[in-house]
Amino acid sequence: MERQLTLSNNIVFVDYREEKIANLLEKMGCKIVRMNLPIGDFVVNDVGIERKSFEDFISSIIDGRIFEQANSLSSAFKKPIIIVEGFGVVERIHENSFYATLAYIVSKSNVTIFRTKNEEETAKLIYWIARKEFENSGNAGFKIKEKKVNVKTIQERILAAFPGISTVLSKRILKKFGSLKKFFNASEKELMEVDGIGEKTAKRIRKVIEEEYKGD
Repeated sequence: MERQLTLSNNIVFVDYREEKIANLLEKMGCKIVRMNLPIGDFVVNDVGIERKSFEDFISSIIDGRIFEQANSLSSAFKKPIIIVEGFGVVERIHENSFYATLAYIVSKSNVTIFRTKNEEETAKLIYWIARKEFENSGNAGFKIKEKKVNVKTIQERILAAFPGISTVLSKRILKKFGSLKKFFNASEKELMEVDGIGEKTAKRIRKVIEEEYKGD
């Protein structure tokens, strides 16, 4: 049996919502850094991976999200990948629309699409992608394509780093307050006026803003 390669000296960045896959990757020997990723669910060097369940993939075709997500992946990473996890019957859309979407994403957005059976198979695929990336590069990093980033995008990413704030919610917050300064000065009550922010999230936001830095 082939000896398993330990990836403990290299890093796979994992979005905090992908805890089960993160745990599986750690068991395989990957060093995991959990964080709020602005784009994608997993980052391995210059590979950006978006993981979708079969049902979510179908829903994203219906509401058009998948095209925006594919373009964002392609713009941010040299090697963009979408993993569609699980199999099912295409019922909510015409079967031709399903395959046409796959073809469009691959040809127009330059995104590679993989199909996996379950979470375990997804973790194995990501492990092998990481293994080959680290074998080829010899180092790890969070490599996003260098591109000019406007102030709007920077503001959204700063907010998306807060616990409980997604990129969608960050835009809603900025529309409400108009600037980061007003957001930082907002009370818990004012934060809770934003659709999507409850009492628990508001308290966590205020804690991050107010608590003193305890680094070395």
